[in-house]
Amino acid sequence: MGAAGWRIVANTSMVRMLYVDDLVTAAAARSTGVGHALLAHLEQHGRAADCTALTLESGTQRADAHRFYFRERMAVTAFAFEKPLV
Repeated sequence: MGAAGWRIVANTSMVRMLYVDDLVTAAAARSTGVGHALLAHLEQHGRAADCTALTLESGTQRADAHRFYFRERMAVTAFAFEKPLV
């Protein structure tokens, strides 16, 4: 079992991209193809919506997730910076 939250975002560098807010697979379903199927579906949807890329962010502590993304031929293309305001 898995789920994904996503949206189409327009910006000046990529024009239109499918941005994945959340990509989650139940622990018992990991390494069974669920994550791959979710990403494949999102890629197909992004292409149909004329997006130039599928992007997501992943916390630096999520080493298992990063290995999965690399296996899915995703690349690290940027750093995300954050400054707390409270």
